[in-house]
Amino acid sequence: MLQGDAETDQAAGHFPKPATAEFATGSAKDEDAPWRLRVLYVDDSIPHIDRGSGLPRANFIVNALADLGYAVTFYPVLAVGSDGEPYRDIDRSVQILEADEAKGFRRIVAAGAGCFDVLWVSRPHNITMVCRELANAGHTPRSFVRSRVIFDSEAVFALRDFIAASVTNRFGTEAALRTAIQQETRLFAQADRVVSVSQAEARLLAAFGIGNVSVLGSALLPAEAPVPDFATRSGFLFIGSLAQEGQPNVDSLDWLLGEAWPRVRAIMPDATLTVIGEVLPAIRDRLTRPGVSVLGRVADPGPLFARARVCIAPTRFAAGTPHKVYESVSRGVPLVVTSLLAEQIGWPEGAGFLSHDWRDADGFADALTQLHSDRATWTRLQLAGLAQIARDCDPALHQTTLRRLCEAVRP
Repeated sequence: MLQGDAETDQAAGHFPKPATAEFATGSAKDEDAPWRLRVLYVDDSIPHIDRGSGLPRANFIVNALADLGYAVTFYPVLAVGSDGEPYRDIDRSVQILEADEAKGFRRIVAAGAGCFDVLWVSRPHNITMVCRELANAGHTPRSFVRSRVIFDSEAVFALRDFIAASVTNRFGTEAALRTAIQQETRLFAQADRVVSVSQAEARLLAAFGIGNVSVLGSALLPAEAPVPDFATRSGFLFIGSLAQEGQPNVDSLDWLLGEAWPRVRAIMPDATLTVIGEVLPAIRDRLTRPGVSVLGRVADPGPLFARARVCIAPTRFAAGTPHKVYESVSRGVPLVVTSLLAEQIGWPEGAGFLSHDWRDADGFADALTQLHSDRATWTRLQLAGLAQIARDCDPALHQTTLRRLCEAVRP
């Protein structure tokens, strides 16, 4: 996406010479061409697909911006773990700056006013930080860049927190939820465009007076034929980051293994569950048990998807859209998901998944064993899911949306 242009190098030069400043060593395209749109992208961390938490979608966006020929500078606000392979799934023309929280963005502001055409900020807490630091420096988001300001809500986190509270019987009120959403979205008016992950969340934002919303969900292609069929597969698969206690993925597996998995094993004594994704050692130890393998991060999950017969998404609270569901469907592996995720996805029942309310643990377990054993249902779901992915997740259509977002002329 960008490496080595004079203006952004000036901003980057205010950082110490960290490893991340040296990452941008790829071959930049027409570095000095005046027509190249310069994009500053701000998010929590380098958007690797295997880290979940909205980062797979950000990974597509950043790489697609590079494919469009834009000069992209990526600022990760937080240094999340040590990463010796920052470009393992990021276009090498992207300039990745050193993570240094608000202080790092402050240095970008000091050196970079007017250097960028587009400012793209993901997640409400980063939007708050960016607006605060720009205001402290005498800027608005629009005055800092030459063309466009895009705020990516990524998810309505107040809604996730409200659902999480209800799961643990800490019920909130509708008034408290409305106040929380208003607080979360209070700065969105400073953007030329707000990006939402789904039509459902776009409608929710519209209900709170935010009308300048575009939808940009997950971009995936359906697996190329031939996709392994029912007979060549066996076992269950869970994919998701388990890097922090209390997060939706961790909660969902704790619930699954405590409430539903014993019934699955009673019906299918040889049933196996493979869990992949970044994981804390303590969480790995807690989840590992007979029939359950917690592998951690896997560089190429393709063979595991090709062998699994059913994926599981037992999420009890979340916001946004579940990338793991889209990825499983795109790879030809039907799922059993909670009713919450089915609502977030917005697809008809049977389009790659069966859904069941997590509050009925026995029913959820029965759905798992049914899908694992019923070839006709499994095949119907697989084919319908692949067709749905082709309709809704075409990367070319998402890239067209990105071009419109970044190149629209401000009135």
